[in-house]
Amino acid sequence: MGPNTRSVGLVALVLLAPLVGVAAAAGGHAGTAPPAAPTQSGPNPCVGTTADPPETPTVVSIQGAHAGEKTDAMVVSVRPSGAVLGVHNVGDHRWWAYDVDRLSNGNFLLATTRNRHTNIVELDAETGDHVTDRDFEGVHDTHDVDLVNGDELLMNDMGDERNRVLVYNLTREEVVWEYRFDEHTDRFPTSGGGPYGEDWTHNNDVEQVREGVIMVSVRNYDQVVAINRSTKETEWTLGEDDNAAVLNEQHNPDFITTEDGRATVLVADSLNDRVVEYTREGDEWNRTWVLRGGGLAEPRDADRLPNGNTLVVDRRGHRTVEVTPEGEVVWEVYTPWQPYDAERLGTPDESSGPAMTDTDAAGVREMTGHATFTDRGIQRCYEFLSNVTENRLVPEGGISTAATDADATIGSDTDRASPTVAASPAGTDSVLGEDDEGGGFPVAPVAGAAVVVIALGGAAVWYRSTGA
Repeated sequence: MGPNTRSVGLVALVLLAPLVGVAAAAGGHAGTAPPAAPTQSGPNPCVGTTADPPETPTVVSIQGAHAGEKTDAMVVSVRPSGAVLGVHNVGDHRWWAYDVDRLSNGNFLLATTRNRHTNIVELDAETGDHVTDRDFEGVHDTHDVDLVNGDELLMNDMGDERNRVLVYNLTREEVVWEYRFDEHTDRFPTSGGGPYGEDWTHNNDVEQVREGVIMVSVRNYDQVVAINRSTKETEWTLGEDDNAAVLNEQHNPDFITTEDGRATVLVADSLNDRVVEYTREGDEWNRTWVLRGGGLAEPRDADRLPNGNTLVVDRRGHRTVEVTPEGEVVWEVYTPWQPYDAERLGTPDESSGPAMTDTDAAGVREMTGHATFTDRGIQRCYEFLSNVTENRLVPEGGISTAATDADATIGSDTDRASPTVAASPAGTDSVLGEDDEGGGFPVAPVAGAAVVVIALGGAAVWYRSTGA
């Protein structure tokens, strides 16, 4: 089962020549209409603590819901000072914004929903345009998508009895592997989790931890599991159903390896209102680090940064914070409503820093140093973000300390010199495939079509020609 079929125009394949991408313009705003655009004559209303600003911007996806109402789903790029670099408002009949990752060509891969099915978008980092736009009408609700093995999308799917993890091959344009939870009820009995036939497992995150092994967060079973792609056997399990002392409806686990090679999982332990880290000792998991307190409310993402700090997305706190191993907040911005995922530009995807067992900070840490915002203050931040017209998600020509015309409205970053962050050069093609005429992808085989895969910057770029 694959995405819906759309007509395909002729795509010329030119080898050993400059490649030119095709971009589709992003849609307009969705959700509640905000008031008139605010001006920034004073401090940015979204800035919290900036005791030790990072060197590069941070990109955050915002799901878009508050107090039972639909709000704007957005991707927000924030400068080290807390000034807003740009905002991509998901819009265009899309509903939620979930996982966001940076691709090897500098663009962003974003999981969204549209008309009760999954929609995967590749965003141009410099313009916010949709370079590619793919509908998966047979996939109900994907919270996480990763580009793996050069030309495969690793995705979760939840919503009915087919709760599953799947791999969609971009070259073959079809699902080439799936793990259906309803075929493994010995491990995930229908008496557990949520209502069977609906949002049963709520598997909400996938990560290829090594070739052939996929880590999955099975939220409604309070478990993180590692699945062997070839055998579909479970290699290890962290947590157990209804044992909230270990995990309680978690999100976005990241896999880390200690210096001596032990498996470690850093996870946003959502309903326990904490971030927790476990390291494997033989056949057992030892809890090695806990971040709690400080108003943490259903965190949804936690990435270990190369400097040893942890970047935390606090869902119900409507903020994104960077915290030291000892629990001190050194950087904080508000990102309403219901932020989902964050990536620090210039660092590898997901977690790339040390396990806490390799530091002196293991143990239980209370979060300190955070700002105190009122509900009205967070609302003002939302109104501000909803009216940002700059779509750029990476700085022009790298990260500059010079204020621009856009900075005068969005907030300048003049307090810290920062290194250049590589961006997608003009004319660089999508790593996910061409979006012909600005519409959806070609998604089904065409008689007589030829498919060619070209290695480009470590990623696979695929083209197709509909000619004989």
